[in-house]
Amino acid sequence: MKTNELISASQKLHDIRNHIASKYYEVDEFVTCLMLSMISRTHMIVLGEPGIAKSAILREFVAHMDFDQAEGTPYFHIQMGADISPNNIFGAPDIAYFKTHGIIKRHYKGFLPDAVIAFCSEFYRVSDQVANSGLLTILNEGEFKNGTETIKTNLRFFMADTNFFPKQKDDLDAEETDFKLQALHDRFLARYHLKPLKDPDNKVKMILMDDDLTCKSRIKLSELMLIQDELPKIKMNTEIARSMVSIATQLEEKHKISISPRRLKLSRNLVKASAIFEGRSHCIPEDLNALQFSFWQKEEDILKVKEVIYETLDKPGKDAKKYEKVLTSILDELDRHIENQKEFPNFDIDKLYKQALSDLMKLIENISASYRDTSQHPEIKAVLEFIDNTYKRLTKERMALTS
Repeated sequence: MKTNELISASQKLHDIRNHIASKYYEVDEFVTCLMLSMISRTHMIVLGEPGIAKSAILREFVAHMDFDQAEGTPYFHIQMGADISPNNIFGAPDIAYFKTHGIIKRHYKGFLPDAVIAFCSEFYRVSDQVANSGLLTILNEGEFKNGTETIKTNLRFFMADTNFFPKQKDDLDAEETDFKLQALHDRFLARYHLKPLKDPDNKVKMILMDDDLTCKSRIKLSELMLIQDELPKIKMNTEIARSMVSIATQLEEKHKISISPRRLKLSRNLVKASAIFEGRSHCIPEDLNALQFSFWQKEEDILKVKEVIYETLDKPGKDAKKYEKVLTSILDELDRHIENQKEFPNFDIDKLYKQALSDLMKLIENISASYRDTSQHPEIKAVLEFIDNTYKRLTKERMALTS
């Protein structure tokens, strides 16, 4: 995609995001999660108690899309429940085909296997019959087994909401139903826990808000598809990848939150989506904030994940201060040795400078190994330049003293 087209489409998404966030209040993170999930074609599910506008916000997003062109059914929505059968999700079976071949083939046009954008509300009320009739394969592989054929779906984005999450295997009160839902639950890389309004002023605004408030910006489905297709072109350097691994490792070591290799790898798409959303062609450390939507399993993990991410993002600043202290220590040690030994007969100032320069070089090499691209970390770049200038200054002093 050309840069101006990317910026234009990103701006439309920002306009829609800001509109939704201003209309519903205290949903900034949720709408960001929605946008990044859509850009990265990441299946997303939002958890929250009834009556807090989960479905309304997702429908609001869809309302600002122009389904101008699409191969297949542009949009499919279904609300799960005990009365929802595979026919409601995948289409009615072809009776004549069944009589001839003895296997089910469905008229899937207009249903989930043919959809480009799909929204399923109250997702975990899904029946075993529906779950076992192809839903998992669609979410996992993007394919639908129809009779003897395997249909490649048109699905670009699948979103869902739920009032509850299935319990984990290690939960003492987990039931057989929870275990059955876990396979589906794992297909949602992006998850968000939406909570009720807390600020009394926002509650007043909610009561008085104009329900017909609209956003002038609309984004075409073709524009969304172009943005999604841009994702593989977004550059992610080794440092960002290492930070992702570091966050996952810290979560495992500190909080026993295990991030599978599959989830770790796929989460890079959310990080890249953050770059696209901000109109960039490369990832920067701040894009790692997107991991807060994919690195948690249980509700109690959410704050722990955010904490580790924030600590990681603050690491360059802390490291810069640490490097400054090491530099000060090297210089202080040089001055101290000179002061203590200058009266000795065998005083060798060249040896002292040589040791200080060696320590400085080790420090420079350590910083360069830890931060290969200092342009993304101004504080690291500044301290590295200062240390490098100090090294050059001491080299000149050494030459002058020993010449």
